[in-house]
Amino acid sequence: MKARSLAAAAAALTLLVTGCGGGGGETGTEGGDKTVRLALTQDVDTLLPMDANVGDNIGVLDVVYSGLVRYDTETTEPYNYIAEDVSSEDKTNWTIKIKPGFTFQNGEPVDAASFARAWNYAAYGPNGMANNYFFERFAGYDDMQGEFEEDDDGNITVQEEPSAKELSGLKVVDANTLTVELVGPFVGFPTMLGYTGFFPIAQACLDDIEGCATKPIGNGPFQIDQWEQGVHLSASKWADYKGEETPNFDKVEWTEYKGSSSWPDFQAGDLDTGAPPPAEWQSANNDPDLSSRKVERAGAALTYIGFPMYKGAPYDNIEFRKAISMAIDRQAIIDQVLPGQAVPADSWVVPGGVPGGEAGTCEFCTFDPEGAKAALEKAGGWPEGQKMKIALGQDEVTEQYFEAIGNQIKLNLGIDYELDPAPDFFARRSARKFDGPFRNNWFPDYPLNENYLVGPYASGDAKNGNKNFGFYSKEFEDKIDEGDKAADLDTAIVKYQEAEAVLAKEFPTVPVSFSQNVTFYSENVDNVVLDPFSGATKLRLLNYVG
Repeated sequence: MKARSLAAAAAALTLLVTGCGGGGGETGTEGGDKTVRLALTQDVDTLLPMDANVGDNIGVLDVVYSGLVRYDTETTEPYNYIAEDVSSEDKTNWTIKIKPGFTFQNGEPVDAASFARAWNYAAYGPNGMANNYFFERFAGYDDMQGEFEEDDDGNITVQEEPSAKELSGLKVVDANTLTVELVGPFVGFPTMLGYTGFFPIAQACLDDIEGCATKPIGNGPFQIDQWEQGVHLSASKWADYKGEETPNFDKVEWTEYKGSSSWPDFQAGDLDTGAPPPAEWQSANNDPDLSSRKVERAGAALTYIGFPMYKGAPYDNIEFRKAISMAIDRQAIIDQVLPGQAVPADSWVVPGGVPGGEAGTCEFCTFDPEGAKAALEKAGGWPEGQKMKIALGQDEVTEQYFEAIGNQIKLNLGIDYELDPAPDFFARRSARKFDGPFRNNWFPDYPLNENYLVGPYASGDAKNGNKNFGFYSKEFEDKIDEGDKAADLDTAIVKYQEAEAVLAKEFPTVPVSFSQNVTFYSENVDNVVLDPFSGATKLRLLNYVG
């Protein structure tokens, strides 16, 4: 996922979905209802599943919608939920059988057509959906793109209309059967289907997209009551939900905060889970009462440094990129800015977090100041008197983190720097408007090492390279292709590991840290289980004890 801030990726951000309401007595109940109170920290701007790809949106939608597939929170293993069966004989043509009897909260059936309409809307380029790229593997995707521009406010100007409005590879066979033709074999296709971007939508939602973005018509255990954007969001249990894994509370209330500013409200009992800002990390962990109500889990979010290789020297020089990597004392910056909430990264795929993740694939992620100086000299040095701009989004913790990184580079390589935080960071990244290194973050959308590799690095464009960095490697693309065409998932995982080995050799980006998810919780809740990907509290498993 692309748009998460560092604070959201680190466990300081497990505030994303938090526990139940306040500090004892009648707090946490309204009229006898069991009310769970949560914090949001990321400026949620839409609740359309096709357009939601940041942690907070996904955390809300996880209980407002139910998808074809879900993931075991301990093993990350996918299992069918709304889907009855997902099968293929050739890994290119897939048949999806949908369990009958599920409905949307307005009474419409959750059927094959409800998935097809959602996927076609997402895949149509001029709709500007954030999850559009997930449908690149579907036959007919290219015909649905056309040419268009999107400004900083999300307004789209179409220069050339697409030649198709529906995916040619997506067919509704009957009420409960979909078929999907991919552009080529992909053995991991069923694993993708638990991601938010594959949720269904009601026809009434499609008829009023703007309204549905703020008050969706879901098919999950909770329905949105009211959303005052930037302030407060509330939802109530939907009595007619037919699915399993239904929480035991009645209402959810989210309050929106900036960064880690919700910690005082957690301490006051107004929220039931939270993580402290760095300045209060030590005291929180030393508090015997608080530390007895703490859950930790290795995270899956990778923070890494990208380079505008499309700009040429020095960023297209592998020795320069190695120099930057070896100049960074990862543990020192974590101890300074995110103590206990991150671990140094020495790979591009989280070790043990998803199938295929291994530690130690990054040879040049070890702190080595002398090796960094030698690599910089080999690269031709840095222009004297010139500052290196480091681009990032506007977020307090992210800025502290990258200031620490910049200080390491200045100390160990003598390269002066300045941070370039901007509210339109992601638009600038997509438009290739950076003149220096830039911050990136990724956490997996589904449990497969392929997901760490294809989205950020694959392009099939030997001339221009991938969108964000300008990186292209035929060897890398070939290994991905071999993995996609593998006869089984185990074989595919090995091929994707070989693709990661190509990244290690080509070294297009610098892994810095993986998140370590930590959440403190109140006496009002138990069974606090953290999502293996985002680190958020899994609401559908949370138990309200009042």
